[in-house]
Amino acid sequence: FRLLGYFPGHGKNDKNESMPYTPANVSEISSMVKQRKVALCITGDVLSKIALSAIQEEFPNSQSSRFIDDRAVLNHPIARAELASIVPIISVFARHAPRHKEAVIAAFNSAGCHTLMCGDGTNDVGALKQAHVGVSIISVPDLEAKQRLANETIDALKAEEKKERKAAKKNHFKKENLSNKSTRTKRSRAERLERSLQALSEADDELAFVSLGNASVASPFTSRKTSVKCCKEILQQGRCTLV
Repeated sequence: FRLLGYFPGHGKNDKNESMPYTPANVSEISSMVKQRKVALCITGDVLSKIALSAIQEEFPNSQSSRFIDDRAVLNHPIARAELASIVPIISVFARHAPRHKEAVIAAFNSAGCHTLMCGDGTNDVGALKQAHVGVSIISVPDLEAKQRLANETIDALKAEEKKERKAAKKNHFKKENLSNKSTRTKRSRAERLERSLQALSEADDELAFVSLGNASVASPFTSRKTSVKCCKEILQQGRCTLV
């Protein structure tokens, strides 16, 4: 482990601090994570090294483990048990290949967790199949940019309107000097808001005609949206069924 920093108020924030990967250190790091002192990030190649080291430790005199392909290493029962002990304390999984994503979901399952995986492409199919709940979404960069711009404009307009209302309450200036300017500002804001809402509506209409990919074949749930908000809706609806 290499500690890149602590949460504010915890530790000395020494970027050169490192800890060997041992059971004792895993237990110590796990305790630090539970106390919200640190957060862990792991890359796919490190995940493979942890899996391979677990197999080699179990069979120290065997040379065959050196020639097993990466997918077989990650799916080995010994490796999966090792990953199940460390995956739940990790916050960020970065630069993961499809085989790594699949191994992460399988490790969570082995650790007794209930998993939900959201993906938009072929490289997510393995993990979507492993998860208890698989959700596929649409990936259309042009439409995503259009929606993002419209939402940012709407948020900015709302913030501008809120700021104007606060200024009006303070009443620093005479109303007759601001009436004309205020009318023009409100009219301009209404026009910009209408254009942004129209852009969102057009983007939603265009999404209806986007063809679904391989991720939708592997998932019991498919959302014709570019956002992961659909995962929140699934969780809310699932909780409602238990009431």
